[in-house]
Amino acid sequence: MTYVLDASVLLKWFIQEPESVQALGYRTRLLEQEVAVACPDLALYEVGNVLRHKRGVPERALAEALSDLLRIQMDIFTPTEALLHRAAHLSYFRQMTYYDALYVALAQQLRATLVSADFKLCHDAHGLVSLEPLITSH
Repeated sequence: MTYVLDASVLLKWFIQEPESVQALGYRTRLLEQEVAVACPDLALYEVGNVLRHKRGVPERALAEALSDLLRIQMDIFTPTEALLHRAAHLSYFRQMTYYDALYVALAQQLRATLVSADFKLCHDAHGLVSLEPLITSH
């Protein structure tokens, strides 16, 4: 089974939040080679930006988190022209951010399940891909 994890899930590997236990479960299953995990390279920038602006996260912790994401056996996709165009279509079709549409487009391309802790992304992607929302409350 392949999962596309968005930045909201990846961040929970480094920031303790209510859904962190579930998010870390995907990491464990990846490390144990039970599942494949993918994300667009955009996720690295989103994680880096959130950690950079999160109070109490020092530069060293940010660098270590990004290094961890690069070292883990996760497939990080540099989008192709076709993927970028598909994301553009989805963005207009579902009135979602282009960033969110890129995760959906990658999940479609890989025939993967999209995992997100972002309520709006889960709502917008409903019916477009297989979803595993990582949401405890709205």
